[in-house]
Amino acid sequence: MASGLVIHIESGRDRHTQVLSQERIRVGSGADCDLRLRSSALPTDAPFVFELARSNGHYIISQFEPTLALTYNGAPLAAGAVVEDGDELRVADTDLALRFFPVRELPAVVRSRRGGDVQVAPFIENAAVEAAATARRDDAKVFLREFTRELIREINTSTKIIVLLLVVALVGGILYLGFAAYKELQNSRALINKQNEQLARMQAGMSEQNKLFEQVDKANKDILYSQSLAPKLRGEFGNGVCLISGTYVLVEPGTGRPLRYPERKFDDATTTEEEGGEQQLLTPEGNGEIFEKDFSGTGFHVGDGFILTNKHLAVSPWEANEAVQALGASVNGQFRIKRMVAFFPEHKQSFVIRFKQAAPRDDVAVCAFDVREMPTDIPALPIDPDAEAATIGKKVVFMGYPSGEERILASLPEAEAREIQQRYGRTLGTLLNALAERNFIKPLLTQGSIIALESHRILFDAGSAEGGSGAPLFGQSGKVIGVNFGTFVQMPNVNFAVPIKFAVPILERAGWKRPAPPSDINAAGASKEARVVSSAANPAH
Repeated sequence: MASGLVIHIESGRDRHTQVLSQERIRVGSGADCDLRLRSSALPTDAPFVFELARSNGHYIISQFEPTLALTYNGAPLAAGAVVEDGDELRVADTDLALRFFPVRELPAVVRSRRGGDVQVAPFIENAAVEAAATARRDDAKVFLREFTRELIREINTSTKIIVLLLVVALVGGILYLGFAAYKELQNSRALINKQNEQLARMQAGMSEQNKLFEQVDKANKDILYSQSLAPKLRGEFGNGVCLISGTYVLVEPGTGRPLRYPERKFDDATTTEEEGGEQQLLTPEGNGEIFEKDFSGTGFHVGDGFILTNKHLAVSPWEANEAVQALGASVNGQFRIKRMVAFFPEHKQSFVIRFKQAAPRDDVAVCAFDVREMPTDIPALPIDPDAEAATIGKKVVFMGYPSGEERILASLPEAEAREIQQRYGRTLGTLLNALAERNFIKPLLTQGSIIALESHRILFDAGSAEGGSGAPLFGQSGKVIGVNFGTFVQMPNVNFAVPIKFAVPILERAGWKRPAPPSDINAAGASKEARVVSSAANPAH
């Protein structure tokens, strides 16, 4: 006799089981169904699929939706089909299948659906009544009690005393042995603890010695690494450090017309700044030569076509030349950068770059390649914004173009340098193009140490000069920790760099993406005042 029904539903990878015990079981996607199917599993929105009814102890299929083309055990479904173990009902044109397993027996204890009372199966109740009605007597228990009483009565007093003494002695011996074993165990534990303490002290001593050995080994490795750091950096990142060159002009305020030299005063021997000790008068009228000034410095590629350099180089290079500023003030002109290019090693042509962002406080600026397709062989220099990377005493490597084209020419054979200077030295741009064509543009590397730290400055003693503005300063990690921006004129070999962590926000505002999360910027504290001269080279026109 079926007292319930287990229905196993399969719809593709979705499988689950339902246990039902109603007299009538409606199956479909409608709200009135006892077993609700997902409408997506049916070919159409069918609120009713079929109904099961219990009759004569069996479940039968009383009615069904004929439009669904249901099959029962592989044959078309017919009303009145009796549900047996393992019977399967399928819906045509779908992967929906239902398998039935009637429940034949109920457990011994069944919880009432109304009040929650526990009902006991009849066979258990009959067994309990039979056990209560049967008169039983524990004869073995009575015999054992009477036998013990008679045995004690027959034993004389002396035997009882001897047995008592033996029991006391046995118990005392057991207690003594237990106490002795306990004391021995305590002594053993104390000895083990002392040995453990001695072993711990020995291990601590060995650990201290290992730390000393590790420190010595690390110091030796640092020395070896610092000695080979510059050649390693030159090979890996030297082609990512560029020589930046540009030209700025004076324009008339309001109209933006470039200021020119007077025609009557222009010849090949005329200087661009002074003639006969007096400044020349510049005017936007006429056909005289336009007043132009060249400048140069250093920058380095940090990835995604972004170049990091100094603000005084990329935004206002004229501020490094007091004579030019005085000339601009005398004619009431406005300075404007006309063109800015970057020369990378191993590249015979220059790349036009444009200014993107500048820091409001620090001497840091971001430029970008002004080309549709950036060259893929220019390496990106890694940066290390961690404050621990810049500490006093650590080794640093400067990589840039101090003294600009003059240093490059000085590194060539004298005859070749003189020939290049005579043929192409009329303008800085022409000279640099000639040097790039011959693959002579390569950065200079100098080594030193960090000698002091301020809130927004790193002081180091690696060699530098004018033209090194914007050069990367590498730390012992082989990553850039600062951007060089100036030289302390009162002391030789004392240069300044902006910690790289202050350049990261400017890069990110310009659109640069970096793999590591941004570092915290510690802008607290005021830097000490010092007379710093810009290291941007400003060759004569």
